[in-house]
Amino acid sequence: MTESRNRPRKVTRKAGPPETDSSTESPVFQAPTPETKGSQAPAAEKAAEDAPTTNRSSGRSRGGNGRGRGGQGRQNQGGQGQGGQEGGRGRRNVVKSMQGADLTKRLPAPPKAPNNGLRIYALGGISEIGRNMTVFEYNNRLLIVDCGVLFPSSGEPGVDLILPDFGPIEDHLDRIDALVVTHAHEDHIGAIPWLLKLRADIPILASRFTLALIAAKCKEHRLRPKMIEVNDKSDENRGPFNIRFWNVDHSIPDCLGLAIKTGAGLVIHTGDIKLDQRPPSGRPTDLPALSRFGDEGVDLMLCDSTNATTPGVSASESEIIPTLKRLIGEANQRVIFASFASNVYRVQAAIDAAVANGRKVAFNGRSMIRNMEIAEKMGYLKAPRGTIVSMDDASKLAPHKVLLITTGTQGEPMAALSRMARREHRQITVREGDMIILSSSLIPGNEEAIYGVINMLSQIGATVVTGADAKVHTSGHGYAGELLFLYNAARPKNAMPVHGEWRHLRANKELAISTGVDRNNVVLAQNGVVVDLVDGRAKVVGQIPVGNLYVDGTTMGDVDADILADRTSLASGGLISITAVIDNRTGRLMESPTVETRGFSDDAKAMMPEVRELAENVMNDLAAEGENNPYRMVQQLRRRVARFVEQKWRREPVILPTVVPMSSDMDQAIDDDEVKVSARPSL
Repeated sequence: MTESRNRPRKVTRKAGPPETDSSTESPVFQAPTPETKGSQAPAAEKAAEDAPTTNRSSGRSRGGNGRGRGGQGRQNQGGQGQGGQEGGRGRRNVVKSMQGADLTKRLPAPPKAPNNGLRIYALGGISEIGRNMTVFEYNNRLLIVDCGVLFPSSGEPGVDLILPDFGPIEDHLDRIDALVVTHAHEDHIGAIPWLLKLRADIPILASRFTLALIAAKCKEHRLRPKMIEVNDKSDENRGPFNIRFWNVDHSIPDCLGLAIKTGAGLVIHTGDIKLDQRPPSGRPTDLPALSRFGDEGVDLMLCDSTNATTPGVSASESEIIPTLKRLIGEANQRVIFASFASNVYRVQAAIDAAVANGRKVAFNGRSMIRNMEIAEKMGYLKAPRGTIVSMDDASKLAPHKVLLITTGTQGEPMAALSRMARREHRQITVREGDMIILSSSLIPGNEEAIYGVINMLSQIGATVVTGADAKVHTSGHGYAGELLFLYNAARPKNAMPVHGEWRHLRANKELAISTGVDRNNVVLAQNGVVVDLVDGRAKVVGQIPVGNLYVDGTTMGDVDADILADRTSLASGGLISITAVIDNRTGRLMESPTVETRGFSDDAKAMMPEVRELAENVMNDLAAEGENNPYRMVQQLRRRVARFVEQKWRREPVILPTVVPMSSDMDQAIDDDEVKVSARPSL
């Protein structure tokens, strides 16, 4: 993807306090003064009263009723209902203590950052799974941990990626001392190129393999990042931050946990973590190192919450290999193995199973080919000479002699597996009797797409094997029993669950409490909630506006909740377009309005006369009242037609009226092209 501008437009929820204009204060938003509050409230109320009515009434204004990510009661990123009642701008609920405050309502702005206190806030990744990005602030200097993407749901049509909201740090980029990356999954590195377009020389600290994938990603954006390689023995000082690293096991090589030391204390960040006692790398999570940090005294621990709701311990990656060998050995035709493009260990297991059954291996999918080339070059992926062949060579081999490894486990429309299911793949034709192995978890929100692909493959006659059918997948995130080990090793004074939805965060909180962390010292936060660590105590002190930054095609920031709401309305209700030509002096119609529909009904001709008659009556009534302002006429026309259509057909299409003022002295015809280029109000 390429970028069409140097500075993207920030897309945040338009709720909450303004930013204090002071270069010496905290980079995050500060609490407004009483004078500011008093002057702003009436203006905001008047603006709300004067706002024009759209065709999405009854609380269905743009982004309404849960459409997009700024819908009814969801103005602020995170849990449902955060935007205040009726999809409003969010109420500032002043509370004496914000520890345990109701985070379904917007909190006040945070005070000025305390001297020698550590401030922490997430721009993504808490109360959701994806686009992880956490900011640590100490004495006006910033340290960023991870910078990833979130993939869109079906409710965000046309969106390719969702980035963290860079808005709160965009004016303070010069204060960033480093970006530290825990590992190379897309939800931790995917947004790095977009951040570097704001400041290209941010030092990036990461492990060898992580840096290799970051470099490859940045190369696609024509960026050359400033990279510093670290390992589990590294000890780095960046501004006021001392950062030490410890080995962590996950589903990708070279993962690191962090120990961040400032004058405010020692903070542990686990990153994505599990306790596999037989990991493919031969290097399990370094619990002794974590225990040594515990001996020093851990003031705050940020812990992975993804599988906190699952009891027990997760299965070892090594348990998958026998299953793959058996399945591939039983297959009589081609086997297609689908996995995440970065899961090197899983791909290695598939290669080992293919070799054991005398099959060649071919990679398919751009990201899969790129990542496996890097992994093989760096020694993380190994195969006997001649095992890995090109797709062209694989197509010439007998089906029972080939294992294809591809992307598309989440039903992504343009991924290789989806194109195979639609019979649109240029090189691969799935046939009856082929075996498809889906070796991944089902990410919430992708169910419809995944099952759609599975059903298309089944219709062809292929056998589809998922984790529900056989042990072909294990999670890279530790279960509840493993998180207990982590807490007992670190023995933190305060805990802050991260990397999870609300149900995961709350389950993680209870795990921390069960190991001896004081209930009052477990901080539940979400994106934008500000936590201060002062004198050994972590507290919620406020909230800053944090939204979504959407990548659509080649641009970033041109799509917001309004546009997504319009796209959703078009998809669900269609479009009714009304064009009325009026006398610019009297406001009277010069001809009957023109009505067109798209996607509203197969029998559109039956409803068009009724809509045309209503539009004509509305315009005549307005003219009789002396109205000749095209803008006000458009608003009335949209409101009346929307109400009529909703009452008669129980449908909510996008209503797009156009009023064209013309001089009655003009006797020339108005052709369609002239009408189409007339100024239209925004949707």
